[in-house]
Amino acid sequence: MPVSRSNNSFYVNEYPAAAVLTVESAMASPRIAIESVQPVLEAGRFAAKAIAGKPVTVSAVVFADGHDQLGGNLLWREMTAPTWQKVTLDNLGNDHWQAEFTPQQCGRVEFAIEAWIDPWASYCDELKKKFEAGLNIDLELQEGAGLLNEAASAEAGNAEINRLQETLRDLLQRLQAMPSVDEKVALLLAPQTSHAVLKIEAHPHRVRSISYPVDVDRRAAEFSSWYELFPRSETDDTQRHGTFLDVIKRIPEITAMGFDILYFPPIHPIGRSHRKGRNNSLQAAQEDPGSPYAIGSAEGGHDAFHPQLGDADDFQQLVKAAQAHNIEIALDFAIQCSPDHPWLEEHPGWFSWRPDGTIRYAENPPKKYEDIVNVNFYAADALPDLWLALRDVILDWVERGVTLFRVDNPHTKPMPFWEWLIADIRSTRPDIIFLAEAFTRPAVMARLGKLGFSQSYTYFTWRNT
Repeated sequence: MPVSRSNNSFYVNEYPAAAVLTVESAMASPRIAIESVQPVLEAGRFAAKAIAGKPVTVSAVVFADGHDQLGGNLLWREMTAPTWQKVTLDNLGNDHWQAEFTPQQCGRVEFAIEAWIDPWASYCDELKKKFEAGLNIDLELQEGAGLLNEAASAEAGNAEINRLQETLRDLLQRLQAMPSVDEKVALLLAPQTSHAVLKIEAHPHRVRSISYPVDVDRRAAEFSSWYELFPRSETDDTQRHGTFLDVIKRIPEITAMGFDILYFPPIHPIGRSHRKGRNNSLQAAQEDPGSPYAIGSAEGGHDAFHPQLGDADDFQQLVKAAQAHNIEIALDFAIQCSPDHPWLEEHPGWFSWRPDGTIRYAENPPKKYEDIVNVNFYAADALPDLWLALRDVILDWVERGVTLFRVDNPHTKPMPFWEWLIADIRSTRPDIIFLAEAFTRPAVMARLGKLGFSQSYTYFTWRNT
């Protein structure tokens, strides 16, 4: 709700829009309206997005009753900052106001609009019109001197206010000594006079909007070039499984092609149960590697490496080699398990079981995915342990140097989960970027962006029906 200040004390309007006002609440209501603030998503329920180092344009429709002139500021700050920064709003005409701010760091910021009735600007507007019309302005000149004296005599706030008040007292002496009306009008309308009064006066009927959030990403979220590579295929011998160390050899070539992100599908142990063979066959040969999306085996789960790819030290060598070439590592985050995943034995309550005691494997009728099973986010045993475990998987890979995550099918997982997880991760690592691999309806795609995903796949650029 709007926050207003009258007589230098703030108050909050808490009455419903359709309520019938009492005379007391009407008298305390703001005279100034602040509407159509942008950029705002669903009245501030979600954060708008911005890029560090790039200006954010904020606009609003601001107006009041009568013909008084208004003044206003854009207020903004990083969420952790104790004080607000101020930028003067520019009046674009027809009640439209605008200003810009430029966040320099990734993370959450907030902004608000404040406006007030400006007695001095209103006076100057009237004085100018009457003077240019050739009217007698003796009383107007006296009123101007009175306004200057009022500002010069106001209670001092700080050293800057003291200095400005001294400036106004000097202006008053000069005004009284001037022999011509033209000189007095020029002094009263001078920019330095308006600046001093604006800084000092109490801004009557000041009103402030609620604060609106903005999520600031780094430039890689706005634009980056991803190179996808299956590490197991990176080998000079078709009979030998590729490794992380083999991938290192390709990094200079990937850099030369202009890529800045090296993306790996899942690099975790692959289950054996119902492993898919060639051409999606249900019968896998002994040498068939299986789908990397069937995550988990006796060797470990989402936080483990497929043994044939290498170990943690090999992966760290890869990360360092990529960083040396200004390439970041992106990893697939697929929330699914093979039937051999350690979680099934350790946390059976995280999964859905059928009446005959078998586990429910994944399906997208008519497709069947016998080699994977899905977790049940709202199972009694899963709240909150599963959510926390998945968050910790992300944090573990962040510690290992992964800075981007391509999330597999996020639209099939609970939206509250993503809103919490992404915000939790980015609260300490705002540089982490999440890409939504979601091929779904436009409204759902848009919601994923609101929940915190910075990038997504799309087929709407070529989908016509």
